[in-house]
Amino acid sequence: MRVLWQRLLDEITKQADRAFVWLVVAFAAGITLFFTWRTDPSLWVTVAIIAVGVGALLLRARIAAAGFVAFAVIAFGLGHGAAQWRTARMATPLLQRESRPFILTATVDSAERNPGGNRLVVSDFTLPDTAAPDTPHRLRITIPAGHGLPAVGERIRVRVVVRPAAKPVLPDGFQFQRFLYFQGIGGVGYSLGRWEPAQADAESASSFRARSEALRRRIGERISQVIPGDDGAVAAALVNGEQNAIPEDLQEAYRVAGIAHLLSISGVHMSLLAGVVFFLVRRLLALVPAIALRFDTKKIAALAGLAVTSFYLLISGMSVPAVRSFLMIGVVMLAILLDRTALSLRTIAWAALVLMAVYPDAVVSASFQMSFLAVLALVALYEQSWLRLSLRNSAGAFDVWRVIGIYLAGLVISDIVAGGTTSLFAAYHFNRLPTYSAITNLLAVPLTGLWIMPFAVLSLLLMPLGGEALPLQVMGAGVGWLNDVVRTVAGWPGAQVHVPPMQTWALALGAIGVIFVCLWRGRARWAGAMFVLPAMLQPFIAQPPDLLVDETARVFAASAEGGLVLRPGRAGRFVREVWTERYGGSPLKWSDAPGLSCDADGCVFARDGQKVLLAFSATALAEDCGSADLIVSTTAARDLCRDGQTFDLIDLRRDGAVAVWIGDDGIRLRSVRDGTGNRVWMRGEAAEVEDDAVEVAP
Repeated sequence: MRVLWQRLLDEITKQADRAFVWLVVAFAAGITLFFTWRTDPSLWVTVAIIAVGVGALLLRARIAAAGFVAFAVIAFGLGHGAAQWRTARMATPLLQRESRPFILTATVDSAERNPGGNRLVVSDFTLPDTAAPDTPHRLRITIPAGHGLPAVGERIRVRVVVRPAAKPVLPDGFQFQRFLYFQGIGGVGYSLGRWEPAQADAESASSFRARSEALRRRIGERISQVIPGDDGAVAAALVNGEQNAIPEDLQEAYRVAGIAHLLSISGVHMSLLAGVVFFLVRRLLALVPAIALRFDTKKIAALAGLAVTSFYLLISGMSVPAVRSFLMIGVVMLAILLDRTALSLRTIAWAALVLMAVYPDAVVSASFQMSFLAVLALVALYEQSWLRLSLRNSAGAFDVWRVIGIYLAGLVISDIVAGGTTSLFAAYHFNRLPTYSAITNLLAVPLTGLWIMPFAVLSLLLMPLGGEALPLQVMGAGVGWLNDVVRTVAGWPGAQVHVPPMQTWALALGAIGVIFVCLWRGRARWAGAMFVLPAMLQPFIAQPPDLLVDETARVFAASAEGGLVLRPGRAGRFVREVWTERYGGSPLKWSDAPGLSCDADGCVFARDGQKVLLAFSATALAEDCGSADLIVSTTAARDLCRDGQTFDLIDLRRDGAVAVWIGDDGIRLRSVRDGTGNRVWMRGEAAEVEDDAVEVAP
């Protein structure tokens, strides 16, 4: 036993150079714990965790591994505290009920074009019958696309209806309320007429944010003038990050083809832009002997790359993915300036730590998880010495074909590694995986990096001089080819695979395995695969819910072969789409669902000796009340039926949509509230709204 213990300590000691990276992982784990609580934790939880770590550090034996564990506990507590501090600092008041129509006068903080309805985020307003302490800091308002887009910083007046953000539409679904809370948005709404300018606010209109947003909009308009149609919309998204003008069918094609990440300003764009600028500046300076012999051109190129990416961040709208990517590039360029290794696991760890300290809530987002783990896997791969191939042949000559072969092989290997690493997270968040992403990336990445982005940079440089038309036309031709590739691949048979829902514990297990494989040194790293395998299998062995009922009691679904069978109706369009995406759709009709029999008053669902009554009227309750093991009623039913377990409209409005599992051991229910708990961002009571007013998370 002592020998095994010593071997374990020796193995841990070998990881000493990765200690900082593991501490950053512990910091992220502490943040994750904060968001898994069902109730808001006390400050003493954070204090207790840090105190345990400090106590262990003071009392540790003379074992290096024990000291590292103590530091890891402290980092874990600091991560938990960072998330707790940001949540308290946001302190976003939430709307508690839907309002009546009223005239809203507010300042526009952001404005985005969208074919289905432009989105405004507004601040500096008052609400009728709402005290100042209970007024949200910001609201998100949808206005018709044909009503035009106000300028950022402009004061506007518009007749609106506002309401709390919608709950998740199924248990363990996307938490839209939490997403908005950390943007300082306490409610959503829609306009009932055209907006009109209110009294001008000179200070806000001339603010830095207003000027940068105006610049961003002008750049988008100049691009659209030169590149019309869908190609122009994609080109604008690549430059300024505004992708809402891209038609939904084209966005879906990008998702199916596996390159949707190209449409949002993220690591791909930042790295391509920084790489192009770094390479061009360094090569151009090398042509000037007076500079090349006196100055470090590598550092000058790094400063140029940092300056250009800073401007790119400004015109991209400064979204969290863009900020995250900028931090990564910034750390890389800083490493070059300090004569450090530019791209290493330590560099990634610093970028992640800075971002998590500023935006702890980003840790639970798909964007953060997928991008950082993809980069982590790629850096861990390229640390392997056997991959460091020479660009010259055996005779020492520069071989163009060898370079092309290595570049293409690198793309394929990178896609396999990055795609394989992030597939678990794509399956968890989106319930589907692209089949031909390797082929698409092999075509799209060189096209974007060698054609589209260089001419995008050139057009931005020439835009102040009015000479952007020609480079934009060349860029537009490349974007047209890119769109053709995407549409072609998305149209191939079996272009995407549906994955059943993955539980959160399986994702966490898979993340632990992936991180262990990437960070641990030595053959023991492959022990992480033992964590990844059950995570991959869990979605396919878990039983889907037998019944789903939405919180308005207007949308019902039953499980069948191939997915869900939805009860016919026009209500709940968005709910139906989300349910079908998550669980798949069955070709069967509602009346043909196994175990289901219906009449005008309700349905009886029988399976495994259990009976569930879906009551649409008091008549159904009177007929089957005593014979059902569970009653789900579209009306208040507790006073009408006291026999058996009852889940009625009041429960649905309070607890959200409910999923029902039926088995030999009885009936199990899980509601939205069971998954979200009673956190500070969940305390607005969303009212029933029409489908066209439903806010959809981006």
